[in-house]
Amino acid sequence: MLLINGGRPGVLASWDVNAPGSSTAEELAKAGHHIYMMDVRGFGRSEFPKEMEGGRFDVPVAVRSNEAVRDIAAVVEVIKRENPGDKRPAAMGWATGSQWLGHYASLYPDQISHIIYYNGAYGGPAGGWRLQKEFGDSQNPSELDYRRLGAYQLSTADDLAARWRQEGINSAFLDRYVALCVEGDKTSNTRKPASFRYPSGPFEDTLKMVNGRQIFDASLITSHVLILRSGNDFWSRPVDGQTMLAHLTHAASAELVVIPGASHYVHLQPTPDRQKFLDAVLAFTTPMTKERRNLE
Repeated sequence: MLLINGGRPGVLASWDVNAPGSSTAEELAKAGHHIYMMDVRGFGRSEFPKEMEGGRFDVPVAVRSNEAVRDIAAVVEVIKRENPGDKRPAAMGWATGSQWLGHYASLYPDQISHIIYYNGAYGGPAGGWRLQKEFGDSQNPSELDYRRLGAYQLSTADDLAARWRQEGINSAFLDRYVALCVEGDKTSNTRKPASFRYPSGPFEDTLKMVNGRQIFDASLITSHVLILRSGNDFWSRPVDGQTMLAHLTHAASAELVVIPGASHYVHLQPTPDRQKFLDAVLAFTTPMTKERRNLE
């Protein structure tokens, strides 16, 4: 199974925060999945594109979906070379990571067997996105507010964890999450306070998806697809999952599961709600792990 990072943290912070208990990646591995994790360019430990090396306001928006698709394609080829006897891998992204994965699967429909589309936007009627004012241009809703946000953005430890600290989230988890977010950017300590860079491309793409401009067509996807959504997610809208489900007309199978009351971050910490998340993912992918054990 390939795990793909979200729209701000790298893949380790997205899936492998191993404090205070086991990470989601560890739990999936214990269940029998052979786990691969990737950072799309500009995130985590991947190389940063040239748009992120200089000023934020004099270059194009960094890392749009078409670039992420190329990175996913390269990683899937490596996985296939390293596992010549296995069939197609499964894959899961977090929010933006799922959007990239869906775009990839619409262009390479024969490469992924099972897709978990987790808290991702997709399309449908325009409007209703909770983060519209935070990222969108007030005069053009489907465009990024480039004059304020630029080609890439910066995030400090307080940006990442201040709200969680107020909510009493476990301090060991927060410290580990922040450390994993920051560690990939070697320039983080050159700024006061320390901060890490992340591309604005995911926000540009999502603004289009939630304002009537899909970036891919789910009818081109032929994998088994689980659309998995947290009931209290702030990134995806209910209509995104409903619209995608209706568009998955050529998928091997398609299902929409909502975890009631769960947050955007439900997969990160070992809680009863995370167990519901894991149960849904593992029930969906059980045929794969059984087949792998039989081959071994």
